[in-house]
Amino acid sequence: MRLLPQVKPTPEQLRILTDNKPGYMLIRGAAGSGKTTTALMRLRQVTNFWLSRHLREEKQEPLRILVLTYNRTLEGYISELARQQVAGYSGLVLTVNTFAKWGWHLLDEPEVLSQAQEQSFLTRQLNQMGGAVQENLSFFLGEVEYALSRYPTSQLQQYLTAPRRGRGTSPRVDAALRSRILNEVIAPYATYKEKAGLIDWNDVALALCELQAPQYDIVVIDEAQDFSANQIRAVGAHLAAEFSATFVLDAMQRIYPRYFTWAEVGISSPRFMRLHKNYRNTRQIAAFARPMVEQLPVEDDGTLPDFAACDNEGQKPRVLVGEYSAQISYLITYILDNVDLTTESVVFLQPNGGNWFSYLRSALTRNGLPFCELTRQSTWPSGSEAIALCTLHSAKGLEFDYVFLPGLNQEVTPHGSDEGDTTLQTLRRLIAMGVARAKKQVIVGYKAGEASSALAFLDSATYERVDLDGARS
Repeated sequence: MRLLPQVKPTPEQLRILTDNKPGYMLIRGAAGSGKTTTALMRLRQVTNFWLSRHLREEKQEPLRILVLTYNRTLEGYISELARQQVAGYSGLVLTVNTFAKWGWHLLDEPEVLSQAQEQSFLTRQLNQMGGAVQENLSFFLGEVEYALSRYPTSQLQQYLTAPRRGRGTSPRVDAALRSRILNEVIAPYATYKEKAGLIDWNDVALALCELQAPQYDIVVIDEAQDFSANQIRAVGAHLAAEFSATFVLDAMQRIYPRYFTWAEVGISSPRFMRLHKNYRNTRQIAAFARPMVEQLPVEDDGTLPDFAACDNEGQKPRVLVGEYSAQISYLITYILDNVDLTTESVVFLQPNGGNWFSYLRSALTRNGLPFCELTRQSTWPSGSEAIALCTLHSAKGLEFDYVFLPGLNQEVTPHGSDEGDTTLQTLRRLIAMGVARAKKQVIVGYKAGEASSALAFLDSATYERVDLDGARS
C-alpha cells in the first residue's frame, strides 16, 4: 500500500517547520489540512536542530525521539513516514508506537486486563444500577472510562463537580448519578483489580507517570484528541529538561470520550498553530462532509470542514441506494472503469470489522482485485495492493484517492434517539472523518428503508443519488 508522497512545504507549513523553540507546540486544523504531514516534516527539522545542539555541547547520550499514535493501524503508517524523515541521521534512538505498546514495554510487559474482562466486570456493576444506566450500557461504559482516564486515582472525586464536556447532553449524568458511578462501579472495580493482582490500560498510564526513565528530547503525538488526560500526563513525565513536543489534533474528529483541558494535564503555555488550507479534499468532498458535523459543539481545538479552503474541484460524491450486493457490484465496476490501480488508491470503510467484510472479500477476489487489510495492523502493508479494507475507527489519519462506505444501515450504526445523544454525535464525527480521507471521490451506500439515521444530516444538494437494481457482483 502506497504511503503519502514527499511534498514541498507550503508557506503556512513553513511557519511551523522553522519554529525550533523548545516546549509544546499544538498543531490544529481540519481533516485534509496536512497536520500529520507537517508534524513529520517538523520532526526532521527539529531532529537536525537538536542533533546539532548535542554536537555543540558534546553530549555523549543519543538523541531520544518518541512518536505515538492512538491505534495500531496508524502506528504502521506513521512508523514508515517517521523513519523516512530521520533516515541517514546517526546518534539518535527513534521509537514509534501506540501509547499502549510503549507503556507496556516500559513497565516490563505486565499482565493487563483484557477488554473483555474489563467490560464484563463493569457491565455487571452497571446492570445492578438499573434504570437509564442499564438501558444505555454502551454510553455508561464510556462514562466510566471518561472518569478513570481523566483523573489520577487520588483526584477521582473531581469527577463529581467538574464541568462535563465532550460527552453530549444525553443520557443526562447529574451529580447523584456520578456519585453512584464512583461508589457502585469504579470503587468495586478497583477492589476487583487489586484482589486479582491485575491492572488495566489506564493503570499503565498512571504507572508511567511515576516511572523516572527514559527521558525524550523530541515527542510527536498524532491524533492527540483521542489520547486520555492520564496518557498525556504520562508522556509529560518522560520529557527531558529541555524538549520539543508536537501534538497534532482536531477535536471535531474525536471519537473517544476523553475530554480534558491542556492546563489540567500540566501544559500551561503551549504554542498553538493552525493549518487552514485543505490540501486533500475537493470542494465537493468537503461540502459533503460538513453537514455531518456542522451543528455539533466546536471546541477550541476543533475545526469544521471548509470547502472554501479547498483549491481542487471534482465530481459530487455519490450515495447508492439498494441491496448491499448491488452496492458492491457498483463499486467494483466503478473501480474497473475509473481507477488506475497502478497510481491510485481505494479504501472500503465499514463501521465494524471481521465478518462484516466477508462478502466484500469474496467479491473482490472473484473480480481479480487484490486487496490488503489495515485494521489493527502494526506494520504498514508493503505489497503493491492499491485496495484496502478498514474499519472507520482505524482509518483516522490515513489518506486515499477513493473512499467507499457501503452498507451504512441503522443495524451497524445504533445510537440513542434523544437530542444531544453522545453516541449519535460520535457516529457523525466518525462518518465525516471517513469521508475526509478521500482525495478524489466518495461513494456511500445504504439499503432502501434501512439507512443509518446519521445519513439524514447529509445535504442532498451536495451529492448525486444512485438507485440500484439489486444486481449481484
